[in-house]
Amino acid sequence: MTCRIDQKKITMELRNYQKRIANWICSHPHACLSVGMGLGKTAAVLHFIDYALKLHPDATALIVAPKRVAETVWMQEAEKWGLERVLSRMILVTARNKAAAEGPEQVKIVSRDNVGLFAGKYFDILILDELTSFKNMKSRRTKAVLAVKAGRRIGLTGTFAPNGLLDTYAQLAACGIAPADEHDFYAWRGRWFVNVNQGRPVAFPDWRPRHGTTPETALAPWLNDIITLTTDDYLKLPSMQTQTISVDLSRQERKAYDDLVATLHFALPDSLDDFAVSEKARFAKIQTLCSGFVYDRDGDYSDSGVVRIKGGGSKIAAAVEFCRAAAAEGESVLLFYNYRETALWLGEALAKEGLRFASVKGGNLDWFSKWNAGELDVLVANPASAGHGLNLQQGGHIVLWLELTYNYEYYAQANARLHRTGQTKPVQVWHLLAKDTVDEGVLKLLQNKDKTNKRVEAATK
Repeated sequence: MTCRIDQKKITMELRNYQKRIANWICSHPHACLSVGMGLGKTAAVLHFIDYALKLHPDATALIVAPKRVAETVWMQEAEKWGLERVLSRMILVTARNKAAAEGPEQVKIVSRDNVGLFAGKYFDILILDELTSFKNMKSRRTKAVLAVKAGRRIGLTGTFAPNGLLDTYAQLAACGIAPADEHDFYAWRGRWFVNVNQGRPVAFPDWRPRHGTTPETALAPWLNDIITLTTDDYLKLPSMQTQTISVDLSRQERKAYDDLVATLHFALPDSLDDFAVSEKARFAKIQTLCSGFVYDRDGDYSDSGVVRIKGGGSKIAAAVEFCRAAAAEGESVLLFYNYRETALWLGEALAKEGLRFASVKGGNLDWFSKWNAGELDVLVANPASAGHGLNLQQGGHIVLWLELTYNYEYYAQANARLHRTGQTKPVQVWHLLAKDTVDEGVLKLLQNKDKTNKRVEAATK
């Protein structure tokens, strides 16, 4: 069925920018919404679904989201806004209750990894939360979501081009905006990008924008169905300041680092868009040395594959000292790491220092209530699992990056856990950088990527 919604009747409880989101969905059956963190896109979409159900009581909707967001955020927001019409028709479908996929509930929520349960099924409304989950045309996730039939396909994201323009096509295809056939994607890619490894004796392609490729030109056929709302345009948030702390590696760490860089012949690329798969693997191996350990076999992340550098741990020591000093001033720290070994050794060091800390984990949300109640000195999180949907602004205003990610989306979303609506203090984002290492280069790449992302935002406003 087709939901025809009178734009003038969208609820007046929403803020003006949220009404704009809801009304954009009303007038664009296939839409990509790049909405800044903290602008309440979940609430706007839920009000749209509520109104669709009011007009069409038999309407159906499927919401696809990252696992933790699917399990908590959508139902919590519907309850928060008192949307009983939506709540009474909602159900979470998981791998453990697959039968719910065939249940009578009209609004189904599923994690992005279980969307295959709905292949071939039809919904009046399909919501793709964190649209960048579907940025690869060949991924199982993208193929699964393309197999879902829908009258309206709505994509939501906060970072539409996290690693460059090449990421955008599959997202637009998932929304029903760009053609979903892979041959159309290959044609688009060939027009606007070039494989710089063509003819070289390497196994992987490296696609880079051709000279003259811009967001305006590459996305021209679809710009009318893309809208960007940036946080800075609509909210008056406290400032966000970034700072760096330079950490000298120990003599043993420095020798191990220099030896490995020389052995791997590694150098950071000029931009994150140029970060090839092989370079990412080598980068990860080198970055671990900045934290005092290394995986001694490629791809081996078991305990037996980890070598801890004797005399290592300089960055972990610096992180603990930073957190201790913050706690002494009554401040809490949201600390991001990349590797599980780092988290393990960091936890041991924080406990030894007597600091109150917890790690972001699924299932038990005890850490969530303690953080927002000011009962933790440190909340330890991985940006890949804690970068979306978490409202942590009540618990503090200080972010510390022990290990930087090269993924711009993770970086931006992670910082936005504190820099969002409800934050009352200027947010401080601190980066612990091992001196004269890839740490310093990656921060520069992230800063440059932020500028590129803003160009895409400007082209789609």
